[in-house]
Amino acid sequence: MLCKGRFAGPVAGLRFETPTCSGFTDENGTFEYRDGETIAFFVGAVLLGAARGAERLTVADIVARVDGNLDKLADPGLTNIARFLQTLDRDGNLDDGITLTPEIHTLVGDRVINFRNQTTLAPGPADLIQAFTDDPAVTVLLDELNQAKVFTDATPRKLRSAAAARNEVRRNVFGIRRYRDVKIPTRNGSFVYADVYRPDHGGPVPVIMNCGVYGRAFVHHSISGEEDAEKHEQMEERYFLGNPNGYEYENHETVNTVTWIPRDYAVVRVDGPGAGKSPGTLGIWGIDEAEAFYDAIEWAGVQQWSNGNVGLWGMSYYAVNQHAVASLRPPHLKAMIAIGTDADLYEEVVYTGGILNEEFFPMWFQKGIAPAIIGEVNAKDFLAMAKENPFKDSDPALVYGPRSEVLMNPDLSEVSVPLWTVAVTTHPANFHQLGSSETYLNTPTKNKKIDFWEDWFMKSYQASTVDDHVAFFDHWLKGVDNGIMDKPPVRLEIRTGRGASYLQEEQEWPIARTEYVKWYLDARPSDLEGDLPCDNVLSLGRAVPDAERSVDYSAEVDPAAPVVPPAPIAGRKEWTTASCSPGATFVSPPLEADTVLAGYSKLVVWVSSTSEDMDLFASVRVLDENNHEVDFCGPAVIPGIPTDLYPLAKGWLKVSHRKLDTERSTEFRPKHTHLRADHAPLRSGEVVPVEVEIIPNTGLVRAGHRIRIDIQPFTGVGHGSRHAYDASYHDGARNAIYTGLEHPSYLQLPVLPAKEA
Repeated sequence: MLCKGRFAGPVAGLRFETPTCSGFTDENGTFEYRDGETIAFFVGAVLLGAARGAERLTVADIVARVDGNLDKLADPGLTNIARFLQTLDRDGNLDDGITLTPEIHTLVGDRVINFRNQTTLAPGPADLIQAFTDDPAVTVLLDELNQAKVFTDATPRKLRSAAAARNEVRRNVFGIRRYRDVKIPTRNGSFVYADVYRPDHGGPVPVIMNCGVYGRAFVHHSISGEEDAEKHEQMEERYFLGNPNGYEYENHETVNTVTWIPRDYAVVRVDGPGAGKSPGTLGIWGIDEAEAFYDAIEWAGVQQWSNGNVGLWGMSYYAVNQHAVASLRPPHLKAMIAIGTDADLYEEVVYTGGILNEEFFPMWFQKGIAPAIIGEVNAKDFLAMAKENPFKDSDPALVYGPRSEVLMNPDLSEVSVPLWTVAVTTHPANFHQLGSSETYLNTPTKNKKIDFWEDWFMKSYQASTVDDHVAFFDHWLKGVDNGIMDKPPVRLEIRTGRGASYLQEEQEWPIARTEYVKWYLDARPSDLEGDLPCDNVLSLGRAVPDAERSVDYSAEVDPAAPVVPPAPIAGRKEWTTASCSPGATFVSPPLEADTVLAGYSKLVVWVSSTSEDMDLFASVRVLDENNHEVDFCGPAVIPGIPTDLYPLAKGWLKVSHRKLDTERSTEFRPKHTHLRADHAPLRSGEVVPVEVEIIPNTGLVRAGHRIRIDIQPFTGVGHGSRHAYDASYHDGARNAIYTGLEHPSYLQLPVLPAKEA
């Protein structure tokens, strides 16, 4: 029986022979064979390799030593065959496949091309590849091809690098077609650049998209020239050949093509306006980016290789702007997965608790994390705009509005597509924790899920997570009835300390059966006072103290001093209470039973200052039976950002922003207005009650362990990058905390009882 197959790439114009068939592959790489025949493939009279006939073949299949095995792509013979074939492409752009012209076949002719060039008994792979590069038969052929002008590009053709060639073969094996620097038109008459990856069968398939500032190159950034392109080719190959550099992903915080394309999805990575090579002005999380994102979604939704359904998947920056574009309601957007996200960029990112999160973003730029820009930077100074607008009711056209130039706070009531959000239990930069939970609560879609994860970076790429997320998109983008939405919508990773945890599923968030338990602050010495070399180690108990007491501390810290955590105990990642708070520390007696905490906490505290304001940083910690701190960060480490001394939960508030928003506040989570009219500086000696929202989190506190809460000015320990330090109300000031019947200060914790049988 006569059969047809495809040579992946596709490779057009490749000569093939079988015992009964011969010819040249067409534009789709199609060849003919009969059942059981082996097919030989040639350029001119030069044999590249042969393989048993199949519906789909790649260069890796026609080299017998490799036989299509991805683990053997470093084979030097395969490498040189791939380099040779790819170099002969008519236009030098492999994104549209390889095309061999009759002139190329004629010039190659019957030359002797030795792809292994084995001149010694056991040369190394690099020697064989270099020998092929230097082989006069190859160099002379390239000279003749260039002189004959058989290539349509003007640049003299050079032999393709080994890494680039093998990466292309790898994509062929996975069935991935890559199209770089695709121009997507935007409503303002301009365009943005994108890279498109899709199955080589041609579709139509659903589309997974992201848009933003991190660039489209492998791992990170953008390609700025030939040398830079080769660097990223080598990075890509190292990733697939054992990943010695420890890269988390193919491209910064986006889906991996090798796990999604073979499952019949297309992947589109878009550089927003002003990012990468895209023209325009870069506005971090602004309306221009959101509208370009909208235009890209609608463009993808009508391509012939698309089934019309677009889903969004991304982490951090690529999660946050999902809500912005979803609030604009693009018709082809059908579902979104936002991992470590925020939507109220005033409260959850820039002015956490009304305190400017000043250091992270300069570090973001200085360390080259973002943005990835080619050429001259054209960007709005979003940090300066934030500093000039310290209240939430600033000009919404500029900041914190539903269509602002930067730092857009989208109208979540307009978001109706199915949502899966992932809350980060540990993030040292002070965001992506509260926002993920708040986004889940405030998005009105009926179809939503939330996970609480500790190691959110790596867990996002684990096979079990990919399976879940594929099932979610299969349901909403392909119409597959797979039961994914029948599973409990809330999954909690209950941390038990030192990297361990267990999974608990629930039907609602916050959990309805939660008991909100109050632990009262008492400014009398703790029973640990004599055992610890710390000042201000005070008591925490279940009863309201029977006497009025207070404790004061210096508000002054050195904002330039580096954060130096104490040394770990016995080589383990746990810390003694010798890590003393510069404020006040309240410690409970040992707990009588194991206690699960899951949800929002809050600190209600009566305070005063000799200055007109004060910053409160609250850290909930746990001490074990040896009074060592239990580490609740575990393995969740973001490269370059220290997570030492990370608390179980944390909260913060600028006291002059203490006015509660009664419409948004609940029993378990205080919300503040952050309005200019509600700004309330302190009068010297004035004692005021303050409610501090402590971001939702999970943890198991063992019987015999103690609850500890530190209340302090900012030092960096446990609260990530430094916040703004205003010397006018820190230097020389003293802050005070009051406890007792007249000043009932307390820490409220969300205790989760066991489920009823």
